[in-house]
Amino acid sequence: MKKIKLIATLLVFIVTVHFGQSFDQSAFDKLLKEYVNEKGMVNYKGFAESNEFMEYLKRIAAADISGFDKNEKLSFLINAYNALVIKNVIDHPGIKSPMQVRGFFDDIEFEVFGEDLTLNELEYDYVLKIEPVLSHFGLVCAAVSCPKLLREIYKPEKVYEQLEANARDFLNNKYKNRLDKENKTLYLSEIFKWFEKYFTGKYGSVLNFVKKYMNEADKKFLEENEVDIEFIRYNWALNKQKEK
Repeated sequence: MKKIKLIATLLVFIVTVHFGQSFDQSAFDKLLKEYVNEKGMVNYKGFAESNEFMEYLKRIAAADISGFDKNEKLSFLINAYNALVIKNVIDHPGIKSPMQVRGFFDDIEFEVFGEDLTLNELEYDYVLKIEPVLSHFGLVCAAVSCPKLLREIYKPEKVYEQLEANARDFLNNKYKNRLDKENKTLYLSEIFKWFEKYFTGKYGSVLNFVKKYMNEADKKFLEENEVDIEFIRYNWALNKQKEK
């Protein structure tokens, strides 16, 4: 009996320690559902006026992620990045593009898990070290040409499933990527140009990655034909909802 009680106590301790490492993202999840629409466009005014959002940012700043496993870290970091991009936009009211703000990505620092980091440092030094390919479809840089900002948080138990789903959505959005079968030309987002080394490093080529996530008809065409690849100029206009 004592042995059984000891085992039960140890199990409770292990479970408590494990879940104690988790970070409650429910507030941000609620805000994303409220202030992001189905197209991934953002109501920045709503975030700016939300005390819950400001409290969430304080919790990001003070978070201890040292005991997180890979999926916990990845989901936390992607959520933190997207929240801090929103914060950067609302800190510069009236902008029509993040590119209007000098150092938006590589100079302005935010406190996150106890460190002062720029958005680029958070992306390159942390997120891409964990997941160098699919993360590009979770990190949203406040522009129209970005992958869609989800109306939910990235969750440890399904973060890769969410990233893959958003990669498919992105690649099959004709305004961001498209296949011109008549002229045998594949038009791709500049994301694939800027981060080519990450895609080729894991998949051998950008085209191999694209075929994995494009719809079946386009995938079949790409497998049966040689195509030229051209890049669509990135639209840096703010991914802002139209005000009513």
